[in-house]
Amino acid sequence: MIARDIMDSKFLVTAKPSETVADAARKMREYNVGSVLIVDEQGKLLGIFTERDLVKVVASNKPLSTKLEEVMTKGNLVTASPDDPLPLIAHKMVEHNVRHIPVVDDQGRVVGIISIRKLLKYILSSHEWP
Repeated sequence: MIARDIMDSKFLVTAKPSETVADAARKMREYNVGSVLIVDEQGKLLGIFTERDLVKVVASNKPLSTKLEEVMTKGNLVTASPDDPLPLIAHKMVEHNVRHIPVVDDQGRVVGIISIRKLLKYILSSHEWP
């Protein structure tokens, strides 16, 4: 199995870097997701804003009007390609302590996302348990 087999690709929650923390939090609540992918006009991944980032904002008393570009996780983002094997994705999640991995094409455009929940559902459904 590879990333494209389990990634969510039809339902991607995205935001622009100019949107606010409050905007992202509303999207996370509305769509019941733990992350929002920050993309440019072409759909290229710029960053990710997660529940953990939201906690950091609140704990540091930053206003909810703070722009996502100021508080999103960016830089060395942990990503996958659609053809990455699932064990590699699981390893990346553990090694980098992340729960969401954006799946990007060779131009850096977001084509999907894999959450730890989705990965665990696959593992549990494909193995017998005592």
